[in-house]
Parts: sequence; structure tokens; C-alpha cells
Amino acid sequence: MYPNSFSISSLLALFFFLFALIGVPTTLCVDDPRYSDCRTTIRCGSIAFDYPFWGMNRANYCGPPGFELKCEDEVAKITMGQNTLRILDVNPRQQILQVAREDYWNGYCPTELINTTIDFNHFDFGSNLRNLTLFYGCYLPSVVIFGNNCTINGAIMDVSYAVTSLLVDPRPVVCQRSVIVPIYERASQILEGNPLTVNDALKGGFELQWEVDSDRCRRCSDSDGVCGYNQTTNSFICFCRDQPSETTCSPTTQVNEMTPLTLNILTG
Repeated sequence: MYPNSFSISSLLALFFFLFALIGVPTTLCVDDPRYSDCRTTIRCGSIAFDYPFWGMNRANYCGPPGFELKCEDEVAKITMGQNTLRILDVNPRQQILQVAREDYWNGYCPTELINTTIDFNHFDFGSNLRNLTLFYGCYLPSVVIFGNNCTINGAIMDVSYAVTSLLVDPRPVVCQRSVIVPIYERASQILEGNPLTVNDALKGGFELQWEVDSDRCRRCSDSDGVCGYNQTTNSFICFCRDQPSETTCSPTTQVNEMTPLTLNILTG
């Protein structure tokens, strides 16, 4: 008897049905922007980085202080103290960086003579390393120098090196300056017999092991979270799709069924 009334009711029911299926889930599925930001990786050259590293396309809340990276000419670099270290390789599972000093990358004559320093709050030296000591301005006839002299800050200096400590070595006392650079043990063994490989030893770099709670990050990742850093509490945080957590993410609530309101409208 009332076809128009029935048609309007049907249209209203259809409207609310579509709103429940389309409008509500769309609102619930908006990800926390920090979750999206820290989910991305840093790519520089052929190397990719994620937590605990940040920089460039990863905001500073994606990792702790001390892990900021820069990418220059497709080379990833990290700064520690007065040293800029170029990253040669990364092993996320073992938390190891293979690095080399940027100022010694093109030879043993840097613009400044600075010892190797690292951030011991977050890193430590790897294994199988030996110190290469470079001596500058010794002018001792008994010392075998290698290569050419260096001009550093306007001063011409001869250069020699040692990979072992000698009890009768006068250079630590009489030389103007010395710089210690870690190198691999195997490189030092080659260097003992062939001084011409010093540049290769410096370019080969050395290993650093970073120190973060990998188990905590793994549990966060297993719960579909993204590891990050709480800059307020200076502690680890797990970014989730909806909101951050100190530990892991809770299962996401999905709207897979029609709400009671929709059912009442359709059946009323």
C-alpha cells in the first residue's frame, strides 16, 4: 500500500550499510605516522639500514642518539667524536659495522692528525683487530720510512709505522706526532712484510659492534611493531599502527561483521 515509504526505507538501510562497511574501517586503518616513518629503511649505495640507525628519510625517533647516518656520494657515514667513519658493510644479525676512517681513505697524509675515537656508549671494537700506529716527524736515520713525506698544516713530516710494540722503539718519545688506527689482524700480518700495503690496510677498515637490546626489538617486530626511541624517557619504544607501546603491539581490531545498528536497520 505504501510503495514510496518502502523505497525510502530501503535506501536508508542501504546507506547505513555502506557507511558501516566502508566509512568505519577506513577510519580505523589510519596508521600512526611514526609507525610509517620508522618502517622505512635507509638506503645508501648498496647498503640498507634500519633500527637502531636513523637519518635522512628516518626521523630521529626511529633510533637512539649516536646512530645518525649521513649519505654522501652514495657512501654511508657515521660521526664519532672528531672522526668521520665511512661504512663499508653492515651485519644486522651480529650487530657489526665494518668501517674505515674517512680522513685516511685516500692515503696516510690527512689534513689533521687525530687519534681514532669511538662512541663507547653505543659501540665497541670488534675482534681480530690490531693497532696500526703511524708516526709523523721522527727524523731518525735508523727508522725505515715508507712512501713519500706528508705535508700537514704546512709542515713536512716523514712517516713510519708499527703494528707491534717494541721495547726499544724510540719513536713514541722522539716523534712529533703519532696516530693509532685499528686494522684487521690479517692486514697487519701482511703489513709486517710489505710496507706498500699500508693504504690497503687503512682502506680495509675495522669492525665495530653496536650495543642495543636486540631481543626487545625482536619481540616488537614479531608483534608487527616497529622499533624506535622515546625521546622523552630516553628509552626503547615500540611503534604500533594505532599507538606506541613500551613493549609489544596488541592485535589490531578488525571490523569484519556488520554492527548491531546495521542489522536492526536492515531487519526493522
